[in-house]
Amino acid sequence: MGDLPLVDGTPRAVMRVLGWMVVCRPWEQTAADIQAELGLSAGSVSTAVRMLGELGLLEGVTRSGDRRTYHRLREHGWERVLERRFRALGDMRELADSALDAARGHSDERLLEMRDTYALMEAGLERLLRQSRRRDTGWPRSETASLAADG
Repeated sequence: MGDLPLVDGTPRAVMRVLGWMVVCRPWEQTAADIQAELGLSAGSVSTAVRMLGELGLLEGVTRSGDRRTYHRLREHGWERVLERRFRALGDMRELADSALDAARGHSDERLLEMRDTYALMEAGLERLLRQSRRRDTGWPRSETASLAADG
């Protein structure tokens, strides 16, 4: 995952941490765990965990009697990332709507096509996100259940 851009300009270390959080056992990892597994600096891990948290993909949890923070994937985190990315579609459709209003009937097919394309994509993606949220993911699964399912 280190070579895939989550968001343009995302540091490679962020994608490596995300990739690890998708497959790691246990599901909850400290920054030190992540650092040791991936061979990253403490600063890189700290930055990655903060960025992924801001994106809505990771959350920090604590354990009773343990002062460390553990990080894990957040339920519906993938949808949160996609919602942020798809907001741009709504912004473009709104811009086209404003331009059409300002043109007062003097626009041509280019602006109409722009608005219609973004409106169609926006509506379709909103439907897909609603479908995704309605899935019963069984989140969070216990480690025991996950290991049993792995066979």
